[in-house]
Formats: sequence, structure tokens, C-alpha cells
Amino acid sequence: MSKSNQLLNIEVGTFKRQGNQLILELNHNQFRYDQLSELNELKQADANFLQLVNVVEQGQKVVLTYTLPDKVRSLKDLPHENKAIRSAIAKEIMAQKVVNDSQYHIALNPANLWYYPMKHVWYAYRANELMPYDDKHSNLAKYKALILFCLTGTPYERLLSNPKEALAKHPDDYLQQVAKATSLNELTEVVNGIEDFVSYHEWQEVETAQQKTKQRLWLSMAGVAIVAVLAVGLVHKSDERKYQSLANQNQAQVTRLKYSNQIQMALNNHQWSKAKKAMQKANYSETRQAQTFLKHKQYQQALNVDPSQLNKIINTAYDNKDSSQVADWQLPTKATSKQKDQLKLEKAIVNYDTNTLNNQLSFTTNADVLLRMGQAFLAHNDTQDAQTVQTKLAGVNSPKAKYLKALLSLNAAKNEVSDAQKKLDDANKIDGKDKDKDKKVDSAKSDLKNAQSDQSAAQDKVDKAKQKVGA
Repeated sequence: MSKSNQLLNIEVGTFKRQGNQLILELNHNQFRYDQLSELNELKQADANFLQLVNVVEQGQKVVLTYTLPDKVRSLKDLPHENKAIRSAIAKEIMAQKVVNDSQYHIALNPANLWYYPMKHVWYAYRANELMPYDDKHSNLAKYKALILFCLTGTPYERLLSNPKEALAKHPDDYLQQVAKATSLNELTEVVNGIEDFVSYHEWQEVETAQQKTKQRLWLSMAGVAIVAVLAVGLVHKSDERKYQSLANQNQAQVTRLKYSNQIQMALNNHQWSKAKKAMQKANYSETRQAQTFLKHKQYQQALNVDPSQLNKIINTAYDNKDSSQVADWQLPTKATSKQKDQLKLEKAIVNYDTNTLNNQLSFTTNADVLLRMGQAFLAHNDTQDAQTVQTKLAGVNSPKAKYLKALLSLNAAKNEVSDAQKKLDDANKIDGKDKDKDKKVDSAKSDLKNAQSDQSAAQDKVDKAKQKVGA
């Protein structure tokens, strides 16, 4: 089948490519809309997504038509590229953070992604709550499978259930780290490391082809073992112009490798100022510096470098059970008024300042902040305000709203268990002369058992909902 007529399967259906158009036909019964116009919001332009130009009903089908940029390639073809391109595309996929930043459900199946070397990636299908989407796997599991597909070519569908399958034929240390990553932040750092090393060695091959005498010098400065990186193919003379361009693009990455030892030593010795200076010499971006400090739980240092990462820094602190530290954070003078307002609200959440929380609720649209507000109310047994937050969150981010709803149900179930336990304790205290004591105790025991069963079921729902939001 020619490229112009290729078929690409994702979880909800099959794309058909026709020239510069991508067409997806789905059964009407998979949708939950009242009017087709409710899907028009998906036509809004977004730099990370293919343009959806038409949505129509044709009989029992809903047909979505997307426009493809010139010379774009399906990500299914990526395994045929060299490792420098594959690792660069993997890095770009993690850097885009489309799942975190989007209100929609985005298919991470390689058949839904399109690319153009070196660092252009677009997604096709994204769904609102009225459209079909895959919710069987967590975002982390999907990203692991996608990245391992990019790097090894192992089928995405098999990697979803068993990411370690890619390691059997590719026993590489970095791929092990991909499979073992426990969060999207950790996975991003691993992919960045892979891309750095692969790009460096591609650059090094160019230097070897041009000036063989420089090989030992660069190997000495890099200070890294060849066995720690993905194998890089030999550079042919016909590819010299392409790889020279690659060398120019990755000069900054080579510089970073020169200073990597200084950076790591400073971080290990808790010399944060020295580490920052070394990272600046290594041409680390502010975002990369902040990410590096976050790996060492240095939240204030990360804020000082890049206050625009405030939401991510706060999320990381909560993930690390360090939320109490938020109350002591300060923003640098370069922070915007919006960032300062958010930090004030975050401090109000930690300090449980109910006046501030209730006053700001109607103005807050950040799903992460709303979830934290709801959890704060719930932690103080204020189920009414927590429910109010949940209702608003439902219009902002469905997975997080479902998670908060599950937490509310669990809280109610715990209260039922507490009440049932109290009634059992009271029944056991009844005078033994009461002929109905045994019946009352048995009844209270039965009620407690039922309440505990309901709590267990509610906890299961919380665990599943939590996995879907990556909390």
C-alpha cells in the first residue's frame, strides 16, 4: 500500500491517509453528544496538533478529517531512522507535555503521531468527554510504551502491558531506566539523558570523519563510556552535510557534557550556588536547571531559577510528601504577578486559610490547584466545600474531577466505618442482663463488616482514579 493510502490503527478506530488528508471514521454509537456542534471545539488550532478541518455525520459514522503538513511522516516509520533522530523525537515528545497541558484525552499510540526530523511532532486524534478514548492504561504506561517504541521499534501495543519486552533484544542501561521510571518527570529526565549521549556521539563521529586526531581529546573530555549509550551507526561521506548540521545543532549538548562532572559534584555536596554556575556554563536552559534542582528536592532553588515552573515544582513537592515546605517559599523579583498570586493561594491551601480558599475558588481554573483545594477541604472534613470544588473541577479536567469524587466517596465510607465501630462498641457495653444484647452485637458486627466492605470498594476506585491522573 502506498504512503498516500496507508492505514493506521489506534485504539478507537483506523486512520486512512489520502494525500495530505488524514481521515478517521468512527461509529456514531461511540459518541455521547446531543448536537454534532459540541465537537467543534476540537477544530481550534494548536501548534502540537494536526488541524481538524471537518467533522461530519455520514449515516451511522462520524467522520473526522485532518490536514497533514508537507513531507510529514507517520511515527510508525520512525524505527527506520537513525538513532540520533529517534532519540531527538523521543525527547521532543516528552518536552511537549501534551497530556499535562491539555484538557482533552490524547491518543499516544504511534499511529496517532506524525513527525518531521529533527524536532517537529504533531498529534492527530484528541477527544473531549463526548468522544471515545482509551482509559485502560495510565499516562505513564502509555508514555513508556511510546518512548520504547521510538527507541527500539518494539510494537507499542505489546509494550503497554509489558514495557520490559523491549529490553530482551535491547539490553541497554538507559532503556532499563525508561522501563523502571515511576513518574513522567523521571521519564523525561531519562529521555533527555539518552538524547544527550546519542547526539554527542553522533557529533563525535563527524569530528572523527573530519579530524581523526581529535578523537582521543573528545573522548577524554566527555568522560563517558561508549557502552552506556545506544549504538550509533558509522557516518558515510554522503551524509556529511546532514551530520555537520546535526553537529552544529548539538554543540550546546557537547558543552554540557564537558561540565557534567562539575555539576554532579556540586549537587552531591549540596553546593547549590556552585551547581547553578556550572549549569549556566554548560548552557543549561532555565527549565533544565530547575528540573535538575527538582531531582534533588531543592524547590526554592528551582523557583529562583525558573518561577514559570511554579505549578510543576508544587506538584513535585506534593508527590514527594514535602507540601509543608510550600509555606516557606519565596519567588524571585522576576516572577510575574500571576505567579505571585498562585503562590499566595498555594500557601493558603497548605495553611488551610478557608477565607482565601473560598474567595479564590470562583477565580481558579488550574486543575491541579483545584484538586489541591478540594483535598485540603476534605482533609479537614469540610465535605460541602470539597463537593463545590469537585463540581467546578468537572468542567475543567474530568480525570481529576473523578479522582476528587472518588476521594469524597472514600471519606464518606470511612465515616460510615467509624459510626459502625462506635455502635458496635456501644452494643458491647450493654448490660449482660439485656436478653437482646447478643442480637444487637451481631447486628452491629454485620453493619461494620458491610461498612468496611464499602470502604474497600471506595479505596479501589480512588486507586484507579489516582492512576489515571498520574497523582
